[in-house]
Amino acid sequence: MATSPYKDLLQLDDSALKEETAATRKALFDLRCKRATRQLEKSHLFRQTRIKLARLLTIQQQRRQANPPTSPSPH
Repeated sequence: MATSPYKDLLQLDDSALKEETAATRKALFDLRCKRATRQLEKSHLFRQTRIKLARLLTIQQQRRQANPPTSPSPH
């Protein structure tokens, strides 16, 4: 799993970004399980996956701040 360039991740729409985040979290969980059972051969994947997840979460947070949800005004 190679790290995705930041520009490629910015191209994703919101639903694809959520799917990619969920897939990355699952991959990280699988890596943790492999590490616990001593089956992990490529330890560099751990760091790459964590970095990718951080990038995805950063993009999601930036989009949330740029487009805050509108709440009804109190009467």
